Parts: sequence; structure tokens; C-alpha cells
Amino acid sequence: MPTPNTVRGALRYLNLDHLIAPFLIKAIYWLGIVVIISAGFGSLFAGQNGGPAIGVPLTIIGVLLTLLLWRLFSELLILAFNLHARLTEIRDLLTLRQTRVESHRKAANAPSLKSPRLNSQGKVQHD
Repeated sequence: MPTPNTVRGALRYLNLDHLIAPFLIKAIYWLGIVVIISAGFGSLFAGQNGGPAIGVPLTIIGVLLTLLLWRLFSELLILAFNLHARLTEIRDLLTLRQTRVESHRKAANAPSLKSPRLNSQGKVQHD
């Protein structure tokens, strides 16, 4: 029998309150690193047919630049989802704060049973 926490967690995913895209972006990021480095090594060893010696440094620079750009692109994607998470937190905190303020206002406006009142002459009159 599923526990209430399990059901609540499943509902968060079904209602899109909890996003899975950041996890997928991180997995794709690591896969991309492996592909970029593999392509770099493949390019290094494929060009050893007596070609120009300038090819090796250019390949290394190209791999490093591609890794840097891949990292920046992945960070921008994660940043968008982090902004969403922070805005959701702010919304929840503001809702909680508004609820507290309204409950304090109701408590302050509720008349006390033993509160003194002033009569028409300005004297305290007890009920």
C-alpha cells in the first residue's frame, strides 16, 4: 500500500510541480562531454597520415573550446530551470505570509468578550 508521502511525491511529478528536465540536462551534459572528447581523440588519431603538424594543437584547442561552449550552453539551460524553482519558492513563501497576515488581521478584529467600552460620556463601561 503506497504511503501518503509516495502518493504526494507522485502527484508532484504528475502536476509538473517537480521538474525532471534538470536531471535530464545533466545526464545529456555528461554524455556530450564523452562524445566531444571521443571525437577529439578520433580526430587526433585519424589525421596521423603525415599531415601538417599544426593539426594536433588546433584539434586540442578545438576540443577545449567545444567543451567550454557545451558547458556554457548546459548552464544556461539549468539556469532557466533554477529560476523557475526559485520563483516557485517565492510564490509559496508569499502565499504563506499572506495567510499569516490574514489570520492576524482576523484575530485583531475579533472583539474580546471582556473588552471595556466607552459610554456616551467617555467613561469605561464593562459588559
